[in-house]
Amino acid sequence: MILNKLSPYIFLLFFSMPLLLITSCSGEKDSSAQTKSGQWKQKSKGKGFTKPTPISIILPKRDTASSYYTTTTALEPKSDAKINARSSGVVRQLFHEEGDDVERGTVLLQLEDDDQKLRALQAKQKLISAEKEYRRLSKMRKAGVVPANEYDSAEIAFQTAKTDKAIADLALSHTKISAPFKGRVVTRNIDLGAYVTQGELLFRMMAIKPLLLRVYLPASRIGIVAIDDSVELTIDNVSQPLIGIVDLVSPIVDPNTGTIKVTIRLDEYPMQVRPGDFTEVKVITAKHLNTLLIPTVAVIEERERRFVFLEKDGQAQRQDVQLGFVVDSYTEITSGIEESDRVIVKGQRNLNDGVSVVVIDDSRDKGS
Repeated sequence: MILNKLSPYIFLLFFSMPLLLITSCSGEKDSSAQTKSGQWKQKSKGKGFTKPTPISIILPKRDTASSYYTTTTALEPKSDAKINARSSGVVRQLFHEEGDDVERGTVLLQLEDDDQKLRALQAKQKLISAEKEYRRLSKMRKAGVVPANEYDSAEIAFQTAKTDKAIADLALSHTKISAPFKGRVVTRNIDLGAYVTQGELLFRMMAIKPLLLRVYLPASRIGIVAIDDSVELTIDNVSQPLIGIVDLVSPIVDPNTGTIKVTIRLDEYPMQVRPGDFTEVKVITAKHLNTLLIPTVAVIEERERRFVFLEKDGQAQRQDVQLGFVVDSYTEITSGIEESDRVIVKGQRNLNDGVSVVVIDDSRDKGS
């Protein structure tokens, strides 16, 4: 009776067991497949293609590389003169002011000269009289009718009168103050109507064409510096560098400093340039002609080693180099690369030797 009641359940249990086994096996197979699939995905990801690094290249160029000695100094006038009074008197006229450009011999100031004119006139009259007497006695001496001592006295009086006339003329000339050279009046130290004494400072003048710079180079750096060399000059209030010319090179070394004085001449310059302006001076001390240059950004320094990356057959190749002079944004390479090498100038910072690269910017024909 009980068996009859349980029969349906036994029947269901009998038929459900295979289904559970099938489901379990199916789950195990699916899990195994998923595991294998995951492993395959990881392996395929590990074996994936590495994207080449984009780079730009450039060919080395041949040009002149120069070494510079850079220093700072102030512009100086070619001549700088303090003009003092050579006579005492009252200032009657002022002809020029500060900032005026004048020629050599131009009258700058006139002192009262009435007294000096009278003295000069008096000396002239005495000279005329003495000369007349001397010539008269000279004729009489030739005729033998005048004593020698009388003739000698007349000759001395004549020579003395000439000297007195020269002194009077000189004193008169000292009442005019003239420019000693072509240049510019930079200071005036006296006013109209003032009384000046002999030796008093009246003006200061400068010859400002050309302007000069004096620099002192270590004897070990004088190199190829020579007269007529061009020198680059940079002044704060001038937008473009100016060009000076080496005017003098001292033949001696200062034993106290170990330097050699070099004088530079600046012939042409804008009107805002003045004596006293501080100027950066770049003097070429050495030149390497027809040498290899590459952009400085291509050079990498690491643990006191300097190297570049070259592009060869789609790969980056690290190459050690020896450096020379630096010329603006370029560096001289004395050994390590050839003129035909393709130097990487962009993208090189993250490269390693042998990695794949692709050229996206070839600057070989852009004036490199």
